[in-house]
Amino acid sequence: MTGRRIEEYRLYEAIQRQPKELARLLTASEPVDIAADVLGAARRVFCIGIGTSWNAACVAADLLARAGIDARAWSSADFVQYPPAFTRDDAAVVFSHTGTKQFSRAAIDVAGAKRSPIVLVTSTESAIEGGSLPMGTTVLRTVAREQSAMFTVSHTAAMFLMARVAHTVLPTAVGDLEAIPYAVEATLGLEADIEALAHQWHGKRMLIALGAGPHEPSAHEAAIKIAEAARRQVRGHAVEQFLHGPQVQTRESDAVLAFAGADAGHERTCEAAAFVHRLGCEVAWVSPEPAPDHTLHLRVPNVGEALAPLVEIVPAQLLAGHLAAIEGVEADNFRRDDAAFGAARAAIDL
Repeated sequence: MTGRRIEEYRLYEAIQRQPKELARLLTASEPVDIAADVLGAARRVFCIGIGTSWNAACVAADLLARAGIDARAWSSADFVQYPPAFTRDDAAVVFSHTGTKQFSRAAIDVAGAKRSPIVLVTSTESAIEGGSLPMGTTVLRTVAREQSAMFTVSHTAAMFLMARVAHTVLPTAVGDLEAIPYAVEATLGLEADIEALAHQWHGKRMLIALGAGPHEPSAHEAAIKIAEAARRQVRGHAVEQFLHGPQVQTRESDAVLAFAGADAGHERTCEAAAFVHRLGCEVAWVSPEPAPDHTLHLRVPNVGEALAPLVEIVPAQLLAGHLAAIEGVEADNFRRDDAAFGAARAAIDL
């Protein structure tokens, strides 16, 4: 295929808009205080989503846990089909950017049937109307509905609003929220290095994203972005899970994107990077911390362990877009330009 320019994609404008939107959300008059009161009073909090929203739910559960809340992440499909012992003393946080995914909507109904408090994190143009929500649902609105199927700014916005909630519950829980827009802006400055990396990795057999602890959702999100936009073979793993089986499949023609910080999983992530390097793989290290030998360092600003996922995902977004441009594929349309795929996809209700 003929290559394209990343600027042709709608996803690119969304990626570039993130600092501005995050700065706006820092003081936006969303009912963050109400959400904090609701979640802070709950016995347990279930953070629920699917796809990119699942990764946001994982980050949200970690942020809330740091504020002293018993929070855990659930796939919306599992929450609906294999529900936990959920009572009205518990609360649900449902992430759904468009408001169209069937299991996320059903999760709201499941929680509503228990008369449990619900916080919905959705776009300013959500398909879920306020009148259709259970009484008392608190709605946090992120950004306008994304025009690309590869969600970027809505994801960072959703995580940021939940960071505000956690901060409201316990002001020392997550770190300096005001630093995030500037950190994302600075990270966008890595684009030239990331574009060069995309050209370097263009012919790789498999791309593997790794992260430990709070960085694991970034690995899974990176895999989703690269799959959606560039249609490349890609996997995302927790570092330790990768080392207990999937590492056997690794070949020298693969490349690894590793997310890390100055936290408990740092040493093990370094060991994983050293392992794949010994196999002949190229490694890109996304971290504020010094990179291991023989890796490309994509140095991101240090915003602390809790808020790292909001910043470190940006290089993966740009990498996905540049890989798509090199491949010459349509990155914005979820492969609907492929007639066979489009027909198969139309038979499934997401």
